[in-house]
Amino acid sequence: MQDAVTSYGILNQIGIFIVLPILIIMAWNLWLSYIQTVFLKSLKWKLLEIKPPKDVWKSPAAMELVLNSLYQTGGTGNWFDKHWKGNLRNYFSLEIVSTEGDIHFYIRTTEKFRKIIESQIYAQYPQAEVTEVEDYTTRVPGFKKDGAISLWGCNFVLTKDDPYPIKTYVDYGLDKAVGSLEEEQRIDPITAMLEFIGSIGIGEHMWFQVNVRAATDRFSIKGKDGKIEKNKKWTDQAKQVIKEFNESLKEKDAEGKPMAPRRATKGELSVIESIERNANKMGFDAGIRAVYVANKDNFDPNRIGGVTGMIRQYNTADFNAFKPSGTTSFDYPWQDPLGNRIIKKKKDTLDGYKARKFFYGGFNFKKLKKYFTHPNKDGGKPFILSTEELATIFHLPGRVSETPTFARIEAKKGEPPVNLPI
Repeated sequence: MQDAVTSYGILNQIGIFIVLPILIIMAWNLWLSYIQTVFLKSLKWKLLEIKPPKDVWKSPAAMELVLNSLYQTGGTGNWFDKHWKGNLRNYFSLEIVSTEGDIHFYIRTTEKFRKIIESQIYAQYPQAEVTEVEDYTTRVPGFKKDGAISLWGCNFVLTKDDPYPIKTYVDYGLDKAVGSLEEEQRIDPITAMLEFIGSIGIGEHMWFQVNVRAATDRFSIKGKDGKIEKNKKWTDQAKQVIKEFNESLKEKDAEGKPMAPRRATKGELSVIESIERNANKMGFDAGIRAVYVANKDNFDPNRIGGVTGMIRQYNTADFNAFKPSGTTSFDYPWQDPLGNRIIKKKKDTLDGYKARKFFYGGFNFKKLKKYFTHPNKDGGKPFILSTEELATIFHLPGRVSETPTFARIEAKKGEPPVNLPI
């Protein structure tokens, strides 16, 4: 009997040592999730519309300078800010939207960064207009099974590792001065998207959104000793890709003896050059989603192919490419026999777009498993885009784009006369 009591006491003590750490981890992650959610709800958001002038003679490099101002890492630099105040890295949303064929460019930002962004836009595009506008997504109701709207949406992800860049405006020759190439001969890849989304009609909406924040140190690479090193910068991963490429040039003969390295092909050199150029610029965690939403009577399924292909012009076989992911559809009927999963997919896609929710989740007691992991990881998995890549996807097109539904400022702003009476 005494032995049984002793065994029970030992098991009880062991149980405490097992359960107590679990409870501490749960409590810690509950705390982080709570304070981070409070922080997110405290943010005051502004939606800024950018109306370009009739003549834009600047290359996308001008927008690249504007996007540099979004590289914000403040407020999360120490333990107190992150784990007591709940501060999270600031994020922004770059949006190109067509409302019944009328095209608009937006940047969504918190209130404290509004002046910075406005000043940078006016510095690069003095004749543009930047105004705060009502959130266009509020005009579209939420998705319901028997609601008034139909929708199709998806995310876009990269097909290769992050350091491999997409085809950018530099590859299209848009970094050259306008005078060095006739305007009519210039190819701006963004025009393909603008022409497509500008072709929709009454009752239709086409939304394209790029959520961005300054890149986080979240990459794993092989160290010198062959061990995996975690929480490295994306530029470290780029260096590893280049190193692996250089190693691949080293060949051995039949006896295993090293030979003179083979010469890299022109295509290989072009890829490495682009990776190096890309890694020398600011990098952003990014998440891209697109939504086509329309009144049920106006919904055209033929638009879906256009949605998945509207950023295909940035794809190359040697570099990187975008592909749709997380679509609001299933390949086979048995994947959703009752039709309930597709409804949830569409609702979550629309709600996620409206909330610009990607990087961070929220405080939710229903998801118990999240308390055993780091909180606020409910969003999509981000990938890296440099400022050059972002400026390629999101910039004010020049005269090369003649999309009739794209609103521009017809009149140029003038300075007030110097002799104006006071």
